[in-house]
Amino acid sequence: MSYEEFIKLYERCTSGNCTPEEQKLFEEYRDNFDLSDIPWISDFGDKGEVERRLKIDLHNRLSKNQVKRLTPVRWWAAAVIIFALGGLLVAIKYFGGNTKPYELTSDKNIIKPGSNKATLTLADGKQITLDGSKKGRLFTLNHVSANNDVDSSVTYQKNTTEITGSPQPYNVLTTPRGGKYQLILADGTKVWLNAGSIIKFPVDFAGSERVVEFSGEAYFEVAHDARRPFKVVSTGQLVQVLGTHFDINAYQDEDAVKTTLLEGSVKVYGKSRTSTSAATEIIIKPNEQAVFKNDQLSKQTVDADEFVAWKNGLILFRNADIHDVMRKISRWYNVEVEYQGQIGNDTYNGEIPRNAAFSEVLKILKLDDINVKLNGRKLIVSQ
Repeated sequence: MSYEEFIKLYERCTSGNCTPEEQKLFEEYRDNFDLSDIPWISDFGDKGEVERRLKIDLHNRLSKNQVKRLTPVRWWAAAVIIFALGGLLVAIKYFGGNTKPYELTSDKNIIKPGSNKATLTLADGKQITLDGSKKGRLFTLNHVSANNDVDSSVTYQKNTTEITGSPQPYNVLTTPRGGKYQLILADGTKVWLNAGSIIKFPVDFAGSERVVEFSGEAYFEVAHDARRPFKVVSTGQLVQVLGTHFDINAYQDEDAVKTTLLEGSVKVYGKSRTSTSAATEIIIKPNEQAVFKNDQLSKQTVDADEFVAWKNGLILFRNADIHDVMRKISRWYNVEVEYQGQIGNDTYNGEIPRNAAFSEVLKILKLDDINVKLNGRKLIVSQ
C-alpha cells in the first residue's frame, strides 16, 4: 500500500465511514506509516467542539457502579481515535490551524510496550540473546539443532526419529519483563512465553516421559505422544498431558497457580509444601481452570479465551482489582508500581492492546478514575 492510499484509508476510518474490512486493513498497515505527520482535517470541527464531544462521550462511558469499565475511548464523531475497541491505535499530533501541536507525554521515548526478546542459557552457562531479528543456527548438539527464526521463535529440531535413551543437557529460556518469545521443543511442542517467564527444558526428551520446569506464564501446544506423557512442573504443582492446548499462570507474585484448558484433557497435581501426604489431583476439560492456592487444589468453569488474550495481543481485565491491573501492566511495560494511601476495592473490566504507547495506557487509567502518576519508570497509584 502506498502512502497516498494509506492517507485516504486513514481519513475514511477516522471519520467513521470505513467498512469493517477497511478498518482491519488499517490495523494491519498502521505500523508501517508515521501517523504523526498526518495533519488535522479541519472539516472534522475545531478543537473546542472536539473537547466538548469528548466530555459527553466520557460521561456516558464511565460506569456508575463499583465495577468500572477500563474501556478504550472511541472518538469517531470528533475524528480523533485514542483507541478503537478492536485494537486500533492512532496518535494524532496536530489539531490544525495555528494551534500548537498536541504532544504526547514525555514518557513515550522512555517506556515502550514489550517486544520479542529473550535469553537462552545453555548447559555450559553460555548465554545467547534472542530477538528474532536474525535467522540462523545457534548450535548443534548430538542429533539436535537449535535455530533462531525471524518469527521470534527458537526451534529445537531433531535429526533422527529415535527416542534418546541417555540423559540430555538442559537449556533455559528466559523472557524479561517487557519481553515475550516462542519456543519449539525437540518433540514439536510449541510454547509461547509471556513477559517475566522462565522455562527449563532438555535439548531432547529422553526416556518414558517429557518433563519441563516453568515459572511465569506460558501457553502450551503439546505434541501428542501416547507413549510419553508431557509434564510441566511449576510452584507446588504438576500438570500432565499427552497432547493438548493449555495456559499456565505461575508468577511468583500471584496468589495462585492457574492452569486453563483450551483443548484436550489435563491432569493437575497439587502438593502441599508443609504436608507429607500424597498430592491431590483433578482432571480439567476445555473451559475449565485448575486453581492451586494455599496448598489447595480446586477447579472452576471459565471462558478460556480470556486467559490467553495476552498471546493474542491484548491486556485483558475481567472483574480485576487494581493490583491485578497493575501487575499485568507493570510486567509488559517493565515499570515499577508503588501504592500510596488507602487503595479501594473497585474492580475493572476492559482491554488494552499490548502494542499501545504507554502514554495512551496512562490516559485510559486516568479516564477510569485511577489516580496514577509517572516518576521515571515508577508508576505511583494513589487514592
